[in-house]
Amino acid sequence: MTLSKRERVIRTLELDDNIDMLPVHYLGFEFTTSSYQRFLKTDEYNKYKTIIENDFSRAKYCWAGDITELRFWNVDCHSMDPWGPKKYKEPVKRAPPEYPDCMISALNGCVWKLVKQVDTGLAYLWYVDGHFRTPEIVHYYWDKYGKPSEQVNDKLNYTPQIWDGYVDSLKKYLYPMAFVPVAIHESLFEGMTMSRVAYYMRKNPSFIHEVLNEYTKLNIEVIKRVHEAGVDIIFYSDDLGYKGRSILSIEQFKKFILPYYKKLYKACEQRGMFIVQHSCGYIDENLPYMAEAGLNCIQALEPAAGVDLASLKQNLGDKLSFMGGIDSSRILNFGTPDDIVQEVKRCVKSAGYNGGYFVGPSHNILNAPWENIVVLRNAIEKYRKYPLNLN
Repeated sequence: MTLSKRERVIRTLELDDNIDMLPVHYLGFEFTTSSYQRFLKTDEYNKYKTIIENDFSRAKYCWAGDITELRFWNVDCHSMDPWGPKKYKEPVKRAPPEYPDCMISALNGCVWKLVKQVDTGLAYLWYVDGHFRTPEIVHYYWDKYGKPSEQVNDKLNYTPQIWDGYVDSLKKYLYPMAFVPVAIHESLFEGMTMSRVAYYMRKNPSFIHEVLNEYTKLNIEVIKRVHEAGVDIIFYSDDLGYKGRSILSIEQFKKFILPYYKKLYKACEQRGMFIVQHSCGYIDENLPYMAEAGLNCIQALEPAAGVDLASLKQNLGDKLSFMGGIDSSRILNFGTPDDIVQEVKRCVKSAGYNGGYFVGPSHNILNAPWENIVVLRNAIEKYRKYPLNLN
């Protein structure tokens, strides 16, 4: 049995173990760091060099472009769509004077600055602070530039012709997943600062709900539109964890974040769509509530943060599929080739049985030695095939 990329991805999301091999997912190289710069100079880059362009609407829609690294990893799915970040009109402005040389998102209050990476000297957009520290500041920006729910780009065409053409152009290589604009939890604490979020959760919870509701309405409107085009998988990024613990307490998470996750998950379920969520950090205690709320798949599963993939699979494997889990920070950066092979085998053994597992690194690859990256790629290819053989 040989499945198409789409068939392998959909069956895995359906928790069906009738597959030929574990699908591969990979978040991507961080382009400004040394690993990607090294990749550009390898024979592998030249071997897999592939650029996908469309033949219409170049001004309005972004096409797949350079998918060379995705071919190198032989991924089965990736977060990418023809509308890209143009799905919404996020107003980016010059930051207030107290943040020199910075820009601010008028949507969520995040302040950013372009800085040079130490290893490569390439410009990277670095988080500086959150400016939305009072309801007055939030309402000033939203009154002036528009609320998040008003930022949907109505000029884009979400016809099936565009999505079908995009999927068809990629079908030999991977199956795309559309993404939504706003990480509601991350945007809350990055735009408001963690101390102010904690303060308003105690003193003015209605303000927190007002902000979260705006972010959620924008995401749901995008979900509706991409569904009209034929999208069947949404990829949603929203970090919930630190190393060793969740960012909010579980009670705060259940009170303030989970109700809006339920709305996102329900919007997908009602339309027959899957939703895959990325979250860095330790999220083991959050996941049972997210699974119950309707999440289909969780990505990242950082071992460096203390995530127990084997336990999650055992306890939630009948409700969730799992994506990632291979240590891409400690072992990939500092381990031996045998350490990397054993890490791949650990993840496949922990979650690969009975379907429901996408094998791949837990996060983006930054500054790992090139030799280790090749070992990781080869080990994934070797141990992903069914029936699983980890000898």
